[in-house]
Amino acid sequence: MSRALPDGLHLGRRDHGLIPVIAAVAAIAALALGGWTAARSLSREWEDGAAQQVTIEIPDFTGEAKATADKLIAVLSSDPGIAAVEMLPEVRIRDSLRPFLGSMQGGLSDLPVILAITRKNGVKATDLSLILDTVAPSAILEENAQWGERLALLGRSLQACAWLAVLLAGFATAGVTTLSVRMTLTARRRTIEILHGFGARDSLIARRIAWRSAALGLAGGILGTVLGGATLAVLHRLILPFLDHQSAGLSLWPRSLVEWLAIWTELPQGLFQSLACVPVLVSVLSFTVAQATVRLWLQRLP
Repeated sequence: MSRALPDGLHLGRRDHGLIPVIAAVAAIAALALGGWTAARSLSREWEDGAAQQVTIEIPDFTGEAKATADKLIAVLSSDPGIAAVEMLPEVRIRDSLRPFLGSMQGGLSDLPVILAITRKNGVKATDLSLILDTVAPSAILEENAQWGERLALLGRSLQACAWLAVLLAGFATAGVTTLSVRMTLTARRRTIEILHGFGARDSLIARRIAWRSAALGLAGGILGTVLGGATLAVLHRLILPFLDHQSAGLSLWPRSLVEWLAIWTELPQGLFQSLACVPVLVSVLSFTVAQATVRLWLQRLP
């Protein structure tokens, strides 16, 4: 049985130490992508839903709160900037007060009337304060949009931090690859000088070393992405009961390979696709950095 002989540019297993380092960097990048996906999802939910919600509380001091609420509903229902107006049932209000007042909430008789209002997207906002001054002067307005700009800025900041982490992970990958390639060049300097003296082109030498770095980067990228993705999958499983009451009975830790595969498939599709791109990008980056490093080094040879 014949076996291919090394070409003199191979370090054997001595450069395998690059794999765990790149794996750690890839895992950090995967976690950063998970944070970016979560921040973007929360920002979209806020902009599309919570930011458009308005609550109006009408105190019932004189027993006329219900009549005032009916007048207000009639006015707001015909407004082009209002999508929906709902009067919260008394049972729902008492349920909301139960965690704070306990059994005392059952004895309250002068509960306020609360209206839940949803604004329309893409329409000029209605001046609710002006309407309340006319129809219900004693009403209290609580508008989520007052916090919208600050929360939107927070969401964009979190996404920027996540992308910064991914960028730093890329710089770390480039730095580690450069050190590994320089180690290869130093260890095989005599071999490279002989090959160069016999007329071997710079592109040939650079390509051989670059493909080796790309293979190591791909291996480390896959390992790191699996570790980071598994962490994100477990975190997603932990928060799933808060998003879906039917998942409240799930165990905190997957008990079988089938459950592990299930939590992987439960990840958001956009995040899953981003994680799949991490090993490829790490490999391409390693190949490019190795090519540039070898060519610059070869230009300095006498």
